[in-house]
Amino acid sequence: MITINKEIGRIKIKLQAVKMGEDLCVIISGGKEHIGSITFSYEKEANTIAFGTHKEKFVTEAVGEVLNRKYSHNFVICCGIHFDNITKEEIECVKDLALKVTEELCLKIKLE
Repeated sequence: MITINKEIGRIKIKLQAVKMGEDLCVIISGGKEHIGSITFSYEKEANTIAFGTHKEKFVTEAVGEVLNRKYSHNFVICCGIHFDNITKEEIECVKDLALKVTEELCLKIKLE
């Protein structure tokens, strides 16, 4: 398992990834962890499911775009991030950190 942590101020994001044969399972979490959204790609076609009113799809879809460009096999991304009273700036930090941990993952498993 690969684990990558990044933080800016109170925003701390953790990515965990497990190879399943050639496929990849990615979990991105932070704050009060839960399952808010999943994005999965089968044969380069990505789909997203958001649970209820959770907004994490903006994270899983952005990470999915990166993986679809750099990874030739199937993957699933599960994300649950919650910080009380999060600001718009902190929401941008969440997305930036999620993309940074994804790029680091790509380097670690040599997806480029």
